[in-house]
Amino acid sequence: MYKIDVVLTPQQICTNIDIDADLAASELVTLTNARILQYAPDKTGICINQTFDSKQRLTIMAVGGGNIDPPSVDAASTYMLQYGRFEAMHQQQLEALGLPRSLWRQLYDKITGETFDIGEWVVFSDDDTVKSLAEHTLSLKSEKLEAESNVFLVDHIWTTTVAQELQDLDNVPGLLERMEKLTGIYEPQRNLPAMPDADLLENTVDANVAAVMSQAGVDEARARELLCKAGGDIIEAIVSASEETAPSTAQNSVQSQIMQQLEEGGQGDGPTEWKTRGYECVQYSLDNSAQLDGVDICVAVGAAVHARDVECNVTATHLTVTVSGKVAVDGDLHAEVEANETTWTVEAGVLSVSLVKRKAEYWPEVLVGEHRTDPITHAKHVRRVARDAWRYLQGYDYLARSTDQTLAKRTFWYVADAVGLAVAHDDVPNVRCLPLLYVDAQGQMTPLSILWPIRDITQGTTLVRDVCPAWLTDPQQRQGYLHAIFSGPTQFVLDAHEQLASMWDQTAKDAVRANIATGPTPKLPVNSLFVRDITPDAKAAVAAAGLVLADAPKDADIVFDDVPCEGRLTNQHSLNAAVYSTENAITAFQRIAGAQSWLSPGFLLKSQICELIGAAIMRNNSWWLLKSDQVVAGVEPQTVLTSNWITAVRHADVGYSAALECTPSMVIGGRLFLVERMVLVTPANGVFVWAAAPRIFQHQIAMDANKPEPYQILPPASEVSEHLFKLQASVQLGSGGATRFDKETEHVIVDAMRLLLGVDSGDGTNFGVFRMRFAIGQGADGAVPVLHEVRPALVAEQLAVSSDFVPSVATVIAGGSDVHWRQIQLPSN
Repeated sequence: MYKIDVVLTPQQICTNIDIDADLAASELVTLTNARILQYAPDKTGICINQTFDSKQRLTIMAVGGGNIDPPSVDAASTYMLQYGRFEAMHQQQLEALGLPRSLWRQLYDKITGETFDIGEWVVFSDDDTVKSLAEHTLSLKSEKLEAESNVFLVDHIWTTTVAQELQDLDNVPGLLERMEKLTGIYEPQRNLPAMPDADLLENTVDANVAAVMSQAGVDEARARELLCKAGGDIIEAIVSASEETAPSTAQNSVQSQIMQQLEEGGQGDGPTEWKTRGYECVQYSLDNSAQLDGVDICVAVGAAVHARDVECNVTATHLTVTVSGKVAVDGDLHAEVEANETTWTVEAGVLSVSLVKRKAEYWPEVLVGEHRTDPITHAKHVRRVARDAWRYLQGYDYLARSTDQTLAKRTFWYVADAVGLAVAHDDVPNVRCLPLLYVDAQGQMTPLSILWPIRDITQGTTLVRDVCPAWLTDPQQRQGYLHAIFSGPTQFVLDAHEQLASMWDQTAKDAVRANIATGPTPKLPVNSLFVRDITPDAKAAVAAAGLVLADAPKDADIVFDDVPCEGRLTNQHSLNAAVYSTENAITAFQRIAGAQSWLSPGFLLKSQICELIGAAIMRNNSWWLLKSDQVVAGVEPQTVLTSNWITAVRHADVGYSAALECTPSMVIGGRLFLVERMVLVTPANGVFVWAAAPRIFQHQIAMDANKPEPYQILPPASEVSEHLFKLQASVQLGSGGATRFDKETEHVIVDAMRLLLGVDSGDGTNFGVFRMRFAIGQGADGAVPVLHEVRPALVAEQLAVSSDFVPSVATVIAGGSDVHWRQIQLPSN
C-alpha cells in the first residue's frame, strides 16, 4: 500500500478514468485528500489512474507489467501539497490583485525559491542628472516581454506603521540615510570637536587658560605652557600640573573636580555623552578614579535581535559590528583600545559595546570622522523626512486574530526597493505592481510586491504603471492624488478648495430649515414593544412601565431594531440613511448646511482630494482626523490623527473615507474630549434631548511639547466623568462654564436637525434616535460646541445609556411626558 499526500487544483483532477478490470494484482493506493495529482505515463510505461469510491476517498491504481515498482511521487506530491496550501491561503488576495491564474504557480515557485530575477529582464536608466532614488526608470533590456507571460518579485526596504514610523527612522540602522537619499532631504552635520591644530591652538589656549589657572593653582605663563604641551587638552593640562605639585590623593581630588565640572556643563574638553546618527557614546571611569578609561557604544537594534545575530570584531584601532548580516558600526577608533578586554551585550533591544582605552584620556570622538547630532535639530529633521516619506509609502491592511480571539485591523506601510521605485507612472501602464502578503506554512508573514506585464513590452521600452488606485477615475481627483506623490504647482488645488468653499458659503445662505414641533407629541396607542437583544434590566424597566414585550416585530406597536421593519413604527427614521456613516454625514451636511460655525469641516478622501489639499495648504495649522467606514463585525474602526495632508490622501488606499478638521484648540491636556448627547426625533418632528447629564468621552493624544504627535492612531474613546472634563477644560469653557456650553450645544442640535429635516422631513411614521458628539472649539467668549459626529444610535447603544431608555422613548412617542427627555422649545424661524 502506498500512501500519497497531495493537494491540487480542481483543474488537475480527472474523475472520468475507466479502471481496467484485469488489474486485480495491481498495487492499490488510497488517499484521504480531496485533490490528487494525475501522472502521465513515464518512461517505464506506468500510468496512475484514479477514481472516487462511494465514501469519496480517492483510489489510485498503478498500471504496469510484472513486478515494476510504481514511480516515486514523494517530491511531486509534497510540492503539490505545499502549492495547494499556498493557493488556498492566497486565492482571495491574488484574485483581488487581478493576477492571472496562469501566473500563480510561477509566483509560488519564485516566492519559495526567493527568486528575484527581474534584473535579468530590465536595466536602470543611465542618467547623470538623476538626484534621488525615485528619479530612476526601468527599461526592458530583453527583446520582448509578452503580456501576462511572467511575474516578478519586488522587495520592500522598509515596512512600518503610523505609530512606528518616527521611531524606525531614528533607531533602525541605515534607514534614515536610505530615506534621505530617497527624499533628497539631508540633515545639517555638526563635525565633532577635533583636537586643535596649529592655527587654532593659540585660540584654544586663550579660551582655557583661566580654567587651568583656577583649577591647577598656577600662574598664567605656566598655564599656557601646560596647555601647549597638552595640545589644548584642558584636563591633561590640569592633571599634569597636579602631578608636579600634589600627591596622588590630591590628584584624584583635582580630577574629580574636573569631572564634576564637565558633568555640570562647565569648561572642559567637551561632553562625555553624545549621540551620532547610528549610535550613542558614553565615556566614563572604569574604577571611579575620574580617569576616562572606558567608553561604551550603544546601538538600537530592536527587540527581535538576539546575541546570536550580532558579530563584533575589534582590533586596537578599528571596530566593526554587524547585526543580522548588516553593518551597524564600522570605523577607525580615535585612539587605541585593549581589544582583548572588549565586551558586548544585547538587552532590551540595545546593543552595548564596551571598550577599554589603552591610555586614559578624553576622546572628542569614538570613531574617526563621526558626526554628532543635536537632539532638537535631529528630531526636527526626522520629522521632515517622515513627512516627505509619505510620498513613497504604500499601504496594505488585513484582519488579524489576537490571542484573545478578537479581530483587529492592522495597517502597514512600505517603501519598495530600487526596482519598485523606478517603475514610473503613466496613465496608460504596461505593468502592474501591487503588494502581496505571503504567508508560509508556519504562518510567518512576509510582505512583498509582485510585478507583471499587462501589455506586450518591447526592448528599450520604459516600464510604467498607474500609481492611482483603480477606484479613482475622475481626472481632477487623479491629479490631486498624484500631487501627493509628485510635488508640483499647487494652484489647481487652491482653486478647487476655493470653489468648494464658495459653494459651501452659498449653501449656508440658501439653507432650508424645517419647522419643528414645539407642542406635545400626538397621542398614539402603544401597548407592546419589540426590542432586539434586550437586556434583563431593560426588560424589567419595560414591565415597570406597563408595557408588554412582543416576541416578533410584527406583533409590536413600536419596534427597536437596527434593520428596517415594514409596516411598523420603528426607530428607522428616514434621516438614518443620511448620517449612517461618516462619509454619508459629510455628504449630507455639505449639501444642506454648507459652512456653519458649529460644523467641523470634512472632506471625502475618494472624491475631494484636491479640495482637502487646498484646505490643508490654506490652514497649515490644522490637523486631520482620518475616519474609516469599513464595517467588520467585532472590529473597532481606527481613527488616525495627522498634520500631514499627504498622509491623509494616502490613507484612502487602505479604506479610509473621510478627513475631519481638528484644530489644536480642540486638544486639551493631551485629550480630545467629545461631549455626547442622545437626541430623539419623533414622527411629528419633535426634537428631544436626553435630560441627564451628557456623557463625556476622550481620546488620549500623544503630545510632542504642546502639539500632538504628527502621526498617531488614536486609542478607542473611553468614557470619563463630567467632573474630570470640567476640571480639565475649565480654562477653555470660560465664563459661564459647562452650563453655557450645554445650552449652546442644544442650539446646535436643533439647528442641525432642522437643516436635515428641511430636506427630508420623514414619512411621519417612524422616529429616530441619534448619537451626536461635540468637540470643543474656541469662540470669542470661550469654548463653543463643534459638531464632530452624528449617526443613528444602535439599539445596544440605547440600552447602554440607561435601562429606562427604551420605555421612556416609547412614552414620548405615545404622546406622554417623561422626565428622562426634554423637548427643545425653540421658534421655527
